[in-house]
Amino acid sequence: MANVKVLLWFDVEDYITPEAQEAWAGLLEQLNRRNVVRGIFKIVGEKARLTYRQNRTDIWAGLSGHEIGYHSDLHSQHPVSTEYLEHYGFREGAAVFEAKERSGLDDVRNMTGSPVVCYGQAGYSWAPQTFAALNKWGVSVYLDDHDQISMDGLPFWYGGLLNMTNMEATIKLSFKEDRLEQAKREFDRACERFSGEEVAFISMYCHECDFSCEGFWDAVNFARGKMTPPELWQPAPLKAPGEMERWLEKFGEFIDYTLTKQIDYITASEALALESSRPEAVVPEEDVRALAATVDEELGYRVLGGKSYSPAELHALFGALLLGRELKPDFAYGPEREQRSDGGGLLRVADIKQAFAAADRPEVLGFRQLPDYYDIGGRRVSPLDMTCTMARILRGGLADDDRVELVRGTLATEKHAGDNDHWGPRWRIFPEELRVPNVIAMSKLQSWTLKPALFGKK
Repeated sequence: MANVKVLLWFDVEDYITPEAQEAWAGLLEQLNRRNVVRGIFKIVGEKARLTYRQNRTDIWAGLSGHEIGYHSDLHSQHPVSTEYLEHYGFREGAAVFEAKERSGLDDVRNMTGSPVVCYGQAGYSWAPQTFAALNKWGVSVYLDDHDQISMDGLPFWYGGLLNMTNMEATIKLSFKEDRLEQAKREFDRACERFSGEEVAFISMYCHECDFSCEGFWDAVNFARGKMTPPELWQPAPLKAPGEMERWLEKFGEFIDYTLTKQIDYITASEALALESSRPEAVVPEEDVRALAATVDEELGYRVLGGKSYSPAELHALFGALLLGRELKPDFAYGPEREQRSDGGGLLRVADIKQAFAAADRPEVLGFRQLPDYYDIGGRRVSPLDMTCTMARILRGGLADDDRVELVRGTLATEKHAGDNDHWGPRWRIFPEELRVPNVIAMSKLQSWTLKPALFGKK
């Protein structure tokens, strides 16, 4: 097996331009003619319904053997997911996203007859609340090119999903003169750069409508917040006659070129199967103590013995060891809001343990969520400071009657979340003035779930 893995994915989304359907069918024909490349097709719910209404059995048959993902229900119709989720907290927003988007996922799954393995947002419309809903739906991989959360171009865990986003080697295919030749050069450079890695990834993508259209269907109808009614929808501007067929053939030739390299095409589910960082169901005590020894005032992810641990998992492990419970790295989403700890004097270890044991355990769509604070004798302590203080107790071997100073911690994983909340210019569909401070703040709070994904020998 080659060490360089290629994820080839397609955002299948244009449900307005008729020619986009023929481009999709032609794209499938090119891949299936080669019979060695499994594509990943992230399909919009309305696109699936259109294909069903048209009885396009050729497209459904052509998808056999490829992997299916989800790409939102209506894509660019306003309000898009970032626009509506900006107005909700994490818990409520996850429920709203599920209510709005679940029917599209069900349609994609039922109409293709395949499980939905991955998801990627429409355009730039990312939001942290989507992760809890995706997790509930059994969607295991977030596959796209968004940059709000990033980890030096490498795959990572966030929100309970394996994230293959903002990858170091990401190639967006474009079907204009010289662009595929440029893509070949990018591909060659990535293969050369990764030749010494045990496992490395190239993420390569385009849209079905790229083959048939000169512009995007949604820019015509929904740009800058415009909401064109269906009876006035206009198709995207088309390529000249014969150009779609020419570019489909050139795409096939490009795929042939990549197959001359030492690479393997894989799907999102195959990437997930290669991932090796997930801890055991029960972590050895010596490992938990070793992890606690690395935490003082800065709480981030940790890697130990080939396994990675998010801040939320460290929180669960430290508390479990203090209470003499089974050492399970329980998953939990970050808190609903940031809470600063109250001031005061030293805390008794027994009171800290009692507060941890007695705390309410909020849930998000059936998943645990960290509380906003712990009540230690009427004193509110943030989960961040609680985790850092528990690590200090474990490091010092303190007993119940000992007293400890509260550790004022910093959440190091927040640095992997972007700060710029002016998203209007980042996608032509957003209103130009769109700002999303709530999305930014929640993305940082949910970095409690962040840790690196690891690949290689298990």
